[in-house]
Amino acid sequence: MPQIDKKRIITAGLVGGTIFAIVVVLFDYVFGRGFSWPRLAFYFIFGVLMYGFLTYRNFKKHNKQ
Repeated sequence: MPQIDKKRIITAGLVGGTIFAIVVVLFDYVFGRGFSWPRLAFYFIFGVLMYGFLTYRNFKKHNKQ
């Protein structure tokens, strides 16, 4: 069974979290909510953790088969 590559998981988490944070900020702008650095930081951290976790689960599932 191949080992799960941590570098790919971290990279996927960072890319996914960045895209998620940008999309949320764009939605906030379109709907007239003001820009907030703490909110952006929260969305970025949340996105990185979630995308990293989902990527890890996906790699783990595919390595099991």
